[in-house]
Amino acid sequence: MELKLSINSRNTYPKGGVFIKSGLPKVWLQEIQNIGLAFHLVKAFPVPGSNANELFGCLLILDQSLIKTDNIGKNYFCQLIENKLFIPENTIVTPQLTKAEWHNLFSEHYHFMHPDIGLVELKEEVSWIDLIEAPVLKEVDILEPSKTIHIPQYISSIRYEANTEDILEALEKPFSQEDMPDNLPFDMEELMKGNQKEMDKFLAFLDKNPEMALKLAIPLDTLGTARGGFDEKLSFDGIGLGSAGGSSFSGGRRNTINESEFDGKPFLIVFKIIFVLVILFNLKSCDFSNSNIGANSSLALIIVVFAIGLIIALALLSSNSSSSSGSYLPSRQPSGSGGSALIDSERFATIQNRYEKMAEEFKERKDYAKAAHVYMKLLKNYYKAADVLEEGELYSEAAAVHLKYCNNKNKAAECYEKAHVYKQAIELYRELNQNEKVGDLYTVLKDKPEADKFYGKVIEEYKGNNQYVKASFIYKNKINSIEDAQELLITGWRSNKDAFNCLNNYFVNIESTQKLSRVITSIYESDVSAENSELFLQAMKQEYKKHEDLEEITKNIAYEIVADKITTKPDIASELVAFNEKNKSILKDVMKYKLKVRKA
Repeated sequence: MELKLSINSRNTYPKGGVFIKSGLPKVWLQEIQNIGLAFHLVKAFPVPGSNANELFGCLLILDQSLIKTDNIGKNYFCQLIENKLFIPENTIVTPQLTKAEWHNLFSEHYHFMHPDIGLVELKEEVSWIDLIEAPVLKEVDILEPSKTIHIPQYISSIRYEANTEDILEALEKPFSQEDMPDNLPFDMEELMKGNQKEMDKFLAFLDKNPEMALKLAIPLDTLGTARGGFDEKLSFDGIGLGSAGGSSFSGGRRNTINESEFDGKPFLIVFKIIFVLVILFNLKSCDFSNSNIGANSSLALIIVVFAIGLIIALALLSSNSSSSSGSYLPSRQPSGSGGSALIDSERFATIQNRYEKMAEEFKERKDYAKAAHVYMKLLKNYYKAADVLEEGELYSEAAAVHLKYCNNKNKAAECYEKAHVYKQAIELYRELNQNEKVGDLYTVLKDKPEADKFYGKVIEEYKGNNQYVKASFIYKNKINSIEDAQELLITGWRSNKDAFNCLNNYFVNIESTQKLSRVITSIYESDVSAENSELFLQAMKQEYKKHEDLEEITKNIAYEIVADKITTKPDIASELVAFNEKNKSILKDVMKYKLKVRKA
């Protein structure tokens, strides 16, 4: 019998396999992987070629449940006839045979209709183990890599570590010594001694080179008294009593005295002079003590001596005042190296205004660090420096200034918190006994045990003050324990500590109206007495308005409470109006009843 293949417009038989046209097993494996088939679910049979010891391809026999897609790449589907013969797609075999003829003519093995050599019996399945060659092993030295840094899948919180001293050093010394100019148009040494000409040169330089003047860092204090730090010492250059034109001491020697001694010394000298002169003239006037003329002369001499002493004192004070405001300026010596001098108020105000203008310009350019440097180092206005740093969101720097110079731990903690420097913020909040803030920060850091420990301290403080509602909020909103919150609230109700608010919040925390109905009934039966029944009545008014499902039970309880109290307290009848808003006659009935009771 001769079987022939003919082209057909459609498949007459079901798809039963995939043909891979290649003689290389490597290609077969790649195509099986590309199609997405599992090796243990696929049977593969090699198909011989037209020449001896040559392969034409590979036939993959698939289960019908595996053929779910047409995406087989460049390969071909094959039809399977009566589980015996594989023919290409869109073909038909002639002559047509019956089912019995197919089984009688073909053996138990599969057959494939080869396009070149005809019918091929598929006896041997591909053995992948025999085809795979084991690789040649090489002896290599394996180096164990060092342990890498663990990278989490997601970031739950971020925190920074800040060194306050390093931050302040960067603010106070933004420029290195290499940034300092070599040639200046003024003499720095003379400027620090208070030389007004050099001061004018410095002002001109400040106008032309504001940032260069910033690098020089010549500070003024905001009180307008002097520059730099002092130890209450005054020194005088070129001041001599009676000298013409203000000639100086020999050799320009500087004589230093204590400021407090200077303030009282003229008066002490005058007092000593008056005392000595009075004694001398009194001794001399003893010869005239028997006569009126002698006594009058003695009194006159005393008056003259006192007047002379007063003139001397005024002269000394005038000399001191003129030396302070004239060309001989006292200079204050700072405790450290170098000196600084008093300057006249006009020049001081000018420099101060220039510094303030410079700081504002830095702020406008959003260079907040330099603006803060001007306020902190040149103007000695630490509070303004901290405000500028906060404005520029330099919270770590602002916290350092608040902490060291302003001694404001609360503001420092707030700034550390904004900067995510949680470690320092927690330390400060602990010093300030702000336990709730400490708990909040530990919550941010995902350290729930530590957070709950500090929240527990807050709860104990509230309980000690009988603030059960606030304590319940900590349990509910911070620790996420509704059960503990409810226990506190019911304790507050039973102990009559802010009882109404405790009961009201207790009901609010119950979401299910069915459960709330049971709880209301239970509390009314076990925890309501003559002393707190009116508070419970007020709570029922709230629940009546909030829940339609509870209108009946709350209304019945309200009527029972009013009935128990109405004989001793007739005005309680007015409470029934809240439970009968749609009943227009209830108000009239209540009014009539109260009027009747009053008449009786």
